[in-house]
Amino acid sequence: MGRLPVSSLSISLVLALAMAAALAACAPAPLPRVHIVQPAAGGLVPLEPQIALQAVGSTIESVHLDRLDDPQAPAPSVIPAPDGWRLTAPLAPDAQYRLLVQARVTSTGFRLPWDPEPPAVIEQEQRFATVRTPRLADAPPELTARRDTPLVLRFTEPLQQVTPRAPFPATAEIDSGDPRQVKVQFAELTPGETFSLALTGIVGREGAVPGPDVELAVRTPEPAELVAISGVPVAGASATVPMEVPLTLEWSQPLRRLSYRLGDEERQWRGEPTATIPLGTSLEQGQQRTLVVLDAETAEGGWLRQPATLALSAPAPLQLAAYWPADGAVNVTPNADPTFRFSEPIADRAAAEEAIRFEPSVPGRFEWLADNRVRFVPEEPFPRETPIQVEVKAGPAGARGASGSYLIEPVTFTFQTGKLKVIDVSLREQRLTLLEDGVPVWSAPVATGVRGAETPPGRYEVLYKMPMARFRGVNPDGSRYDIPDVRWVLAFYGDYTIHGAYWRSTFGRPGSNGCISLTDANAKHVYDWADVGTPVVVRP
Repeated sequence: MGRLPVSSLSISLVLALAMAAALAACAPAPLPRVHIVQPAAGGLVPLEPQIALQAVGSTIESVHLDRLDDPQAPAPSVIPAPDGWRLTAPLAPDAQYRLLVQARVTSTGFRLPWDPEPPAVIEQEQRFATVRTPRLADAPPELTARRDTPLVLRFTEPLQQVTPRAPFPATAEIDSGDPRQVKVQFAELTPGETFSLALTGIVGREGAVPGPDVELAVRTPEPAELVAISGVPVAGASATVPMEVPLTLEWSQPLRRLSYRLGDEERQWRGEPTATIPLGTSLEQGQQRTLVVLDAETAEGGWLRQPATLALSAPAPLQLAAYWPADGAVNVTPNADPTFRFSEPIADRAAAEEAIRFEPSVPGRFEWLADNRVRFVPEEPFPRETPIQVEVKAGPAGARGASGSYLIEPVTFTFQTGKLKVIDVSLREQRLTLLEDGVPVWSAPVATGVRGAETPPGRYEVLYKMPMARFRGVNPDGSRYDIPDVRWVLAFYGDYTIHGAYWRSTFGRPGSNGCISLTDANAKHVYDWADVGTPVVVRP
């Protein structure tokens, strides 16, 4: 084949280039559209978000914001700004919105003859939710605050800040690992109290959304209170505990931890919650120890209001506080009823009676005049003009007080009996006679009870003696009497006595309100002569 002329090649090249240019000019232009860059569709939108819009082949004519979750609530407007678009007011938290953008098409680009006519106006919408308000989650009606343990509160959203307010110093720390969690620490807590805790200045971390103030009721656990030691109620700074009984601390509620000092030894106890904690020791009779309760923690987290110091003591030894006849007494009537008074009530009366012995012994019985006082009533008189030895045995097997105490040393004493004394009173003769071994040794006139207040006949004995007393009462005629300084009084039956009557000038006939009255001098003679237990025989 022959070579083409140069002019033909040039024409072909020109045609090719022209065709390429035509094809390039006919390539389709981008379709008109609107793109909402901000706010983005995913995640939560801050209350003052950036508004970023893109328009291609179009011009934005309107931007509108709707509230979806609450159509009645107003939504801020979106207006043009030098750098784009902005909101006229912040968004509401916990809300859902729709952003609607409308644009007028300005360029349709390349369109084939059979393509549909593009719209004159295009729209684009974006639905989004705003950041949420931080709120306290799962708060019970009443919270419990414990000593040295922060109160942990949880919020629905991460927090940026929160301020606690209580009747005493309180601090709040947002957990760095979980900013939804806040630890509130209190100072100067007291057990068994209720107070209000306010949380203010709550601000969420996302979008700095403020949260509502919170008012909470907080209580502290009931305090640990020591109520008894070995069954003895604790009242004051001292306690007398049973002797030879293991010391046990009894609490108002179960403990799980206790710190105390007994004497010079400091001790710790931990274990399963219990309201009864043994100390592993006991006190002997008369022994004393100091107990200092340093700290305690109940099963519910309560604690001591303050350390307590208690002086513990076992009962003092039992004492024979008094007895009659006195040691060395002489001329004691053989009809005497020896009487014993102990320093505290007696727990086992039979054991106390068994501990009392007479030598020589006489048959008789014991009569308890009070919880701590007993007398021996012989069935027949003690031997006359004879030394009588009395022994009260000591030791745990003998007399024991209600506290468990007992005599450390036996008590012995001796009295000497004399003649058998009897006070004889004749109502008919209005005369009192002192008898020794049945023989009259002294006599004096008396004034006994008048009609309506007669002195009762019978066989009695001197119950007790008083050197002076005051008499008050009512006479048979209804008048009252009040006589001070009545001397040399011997009681023998209830309120009936033998006594001096300094106000009376006549004796030998009835004149009293039932008592047997003498001159003061004669009454003193009877008072000195007669012992407690001396028989008093009142004959008609």
